[in-house]
Order: sequence, then structure tokens, then C-alpha cells
Amino acid sequence: MKLFFIVVTTVLLFSGCSTLQVDVDYDRDYDFNGKITYAVVHNDKEGDNTLVNDRIIKAIKSNLNSRNYMEVDKSQADLIVVFHVHVMNMSDVRMDYQQIGYSGYGYGGGWGYGPYGGGGAIVVARPSTYRWKEGKLVIDALDPKTKKVVWRGTIKDELSRNSSSAEEKTAYINKVVAKVMKEIPKKI
Repeated sequence: MKLFFIVVTTVLLFSGCSTLQVDVDYDRDYDFNGKITYAVVHNDKEGDNTLVNDRIIKAIKSNLNSRNYMEVDKSQADLIVVFHVHVMNMSDVRMDYQQIGYSGYGYGGGWGYGPYGGGGAIVVARPSTYRWKEGKLVIDALDPKTKKVVWRGTIKDELSRNSSSAEEKTAYINKVVAKVMKEIPKKI
């Protein structure tokens, strides 16, 4: 369990935008028009990387403020915004085929060399395993009256194995959150 929370410390340090996968869903019947206030609620768990959590909270607030939502106390909010991160160990086994030589013997009457003609390549299949960590960030907007999710943004990516500076981590988290939150309705 502690290892999981240590892994979370690297969440959102993704390898690049090429593997980013964004999914947004919302309640089609929910009226966002009268909703202008929000509160971000997140309870850190033991072992959480509060540096990463704080960066995510700041990015969420910045994005909502830029969309003309106003931050208020949880008791007065039209929308409650929560998030969670999940890191999974992933693997993929593939067969690599390698030609290691030629057989001098084949079916009679064919082209080639050797006493029977024909012949062919000797190919060996070797399995290779690719392992990586996949990080997922889920941001939910809840209606405080019904306590139901009315908007959900999910973004996942392959986590980078390279360490980054605090500035790079912050910039990437801002970029990831902005990408998923661009789909939340904008207030005029």
C-alpha cells in the first residue's frame, strides 16, 4: 500500500502528449446555466504526495476561474469539485521474430540450394515484455444537493521514468488539467 502512494508521487509526470487519452462525460439533463460557484474538496490520505495534490488543486482552480466560475466555501458552492489519481503497473508481451540463418534443405524440385533445393529462413520467436506505469487523473463535479456526479473528466497517460524539476512537474500538471477541463461548460 505504501508503495502505491510512493508511486503516486510521480503521477502526472508523463512522457509526452502523444499518449494522452482524454475522456469527458456529463449529465445531458443537468442545467449548468445557474451554476457559477465552486469549491474544490480533496482529503489527502496517508502517503499521498501533497506537492502533487496541491499542484492539481491550483490547476483546477485556475481553469475554473478562467471559465468565470467563482470559488466559495463548500457550504455555498453550486458545484463541488473532487479528484483522485490512480497509478497502475502495465505490461505488454510481444513476440519478436528474428531470422538466424537459412536451411539448405527444402522440398524437392524447388529453387534454392542443397540436395533437395528449396530451403528457407530459420526464424526464432522470442517474447519481449514492455512494462510501464499508467497514471490516471479523474476530476468530478458534483451537485451538492443530489451528491451526484454531473461532469467527469478523465485523463490518462504513460508515466515518465525521467525525473523532472518542480517547475516542469507544475507546468505539465497545468497542461494536463487544462486539457481535460476545457470541456467543462464556460460561464459567460
